[in-house]
Amino acid sequence: MACTRPATPSATPFRRTCLECGQPFGSAVREAEFCGAPCRMVFNNRRAKRGAELYDLFMALRHDRMTATLLKVWRLLNRCAAIYREEDRAERAGRRSWRDPAEILARRPYLKAEILRPMRTRDE
Repeated sequence: MACTRPATPSATPFRRTCLECGQPFGSAVREAEFCGAPCRMVFNNRRAKRGAELYDLFMALRHDRMTATLLKVWRLLNRCAAIYREEDRAERAGRRSWRDPAEILARRPYLKAEILRPMRTRDE
């Protein structure tokens, strides 16, 4: 996807590179990741589509081991990852389509906890 938004002059203090199109852009926000809404939507839609497939396979691997073993789900997960990476190389000039795991952990530090507390439901 070619970005249609030109790089902004130095009126914006933060120089960034769009996660989708790879083009430089200026932003008033330090955490800006995309040059505009179209790039953000394409990036997130691709992640949602891929994530839905991975989610279903991973949940089977974790909670239905017999079926997962029979269908070789771990192999399927790895195959999906390889296919997605090849798509990135072909369609995105090799730019990766995932965020840095350190960023995820910074947003959700509880993931590093040794013991996760069960979430309560409304009925409890």
